[in-house]
Amino acid sequence: MSSSSPKRVSVVIPTYNYGRFIGGAVQSALGQTHIPVEIIVVDDGSTDETADVVGQFGEQVRYFRQQNSGVCSARNRGVAESTGDYIAFLDADDAWESTKLEKQLAKFAEDAEIGLVHCAMREFDSETGETIRMHLEGGEGFLADDLLLWQKPVIVGPGGTIMVSREAFDEAGGFDTRLKVGEDWDFCYRVAIKYKV
Repeated sequence: MSSSSPKRVSVVIPTYNYGRFIGGAVQSALGQTHIPVEIIVVDDGSTDETADVVGQFGEQVRYFRQQNSGVCSARNRGVAESTGDYIAFLDADDAWESTKLEKQLAKFAEDAEIGLVHCAMREFDSETGETIRMHLEGGEGFLADDLLLWQKPVIVGPGGTIMVSREAFDEAGGFDTRLKVGEDWDFCYRVAIKYKV
């Protein structure tokens, strides 16, 4: 791929019974200054209004439904259905600032050894929009040891803050579907063993 070709970003949103939030998540992906090549929602067997809410976006969103198999399975399915050079994960109850994808791509462009780019996170009250807490900590470089030792926050909120190259995702082997807790930490660690963060 030539360095001058546009970077294609796929957005993957796993969801399970988050119909009340998912519209905001999709809207934040659609509102990016770097327009994603696709937004993929993987519905992990929801029994609420999720399908109806996502359906309102029409062809702007690719919707896949599967039997409830957990968030790891849903994320992996989303990546399998995607076509982008980079994958940005967004949890269904999160929303992005409008320049997130643009800024993360700029970091990737700085160094060919980077496999994953994360960002800060703001916790806010969904009723008022008021900030509860800012998470500005995090690291850069070869961070596998820091992740393994867990002596300081390295990557904050990886469910909605990370973008990964397809190459790094494939080499890490995706999310481990056997894990129910810490699956995002485990994935980031396996990427960090071989790539800069």
